[in-house]
Amino acid sequence: MFSRLGLNTRTPYHFLFYSLAFGGASFYSFIVSPIVFKKLPREEFSNLQSQVFPTYFLGQTISPIILGLTSPLRICPFTGGLLALSSLAGALNYLYLLPVCADLKVQRKKLIADKLDKDANGEASEEFKKLTKQFGAYHGISTLVNIVSILSLGVYGLVLAKRI
Repeated sequence: MFSRLGLNTRTPYHFLFYSLAFGGASFYSFIVSPIVFKKLPREEFSNLQSQVFPTYFLGQTISPIILGLTSPLRICPFTGGLLALSSLAGALNYLYLLPVCADLKVQRKKLIADKLDKDANGEASEEFKKLTKQFGAYHGISTLVNIVSILSLGVYGLVLAKRI
């Protein structure tokens, strides 16, 4: 029965996994996150993202490796490079940028808790401004790296579709 349905090869499973990896990353990044950002208070949004991102970035790191290992086609240097780029981008976010951003958020929360986030005039303190600027820079880099991962998976999908 599996052979009549074509399910005795890895091809359908590869495509299902590809659709989950690419579709999930695209949907969460470009649809879910912007909606949730608009609907939730900033602190709740931040808490949600801090719970989702470790799993999201780990998946972004591992999925391209699984795709490379299960590909029904011979992986050429170009498609292998696309998968490697996607995986490396996920790893960069997971292993470096996520911890840096989390640490900066902790430092900002500590300033708020210690009432050092504002100066005598009620303006944001220099230290708070510095941490906010650093967080914005690292968050922007993380966003760009995320887009690189998604785009490289998208191009991989186009090449894969063309080759079948």
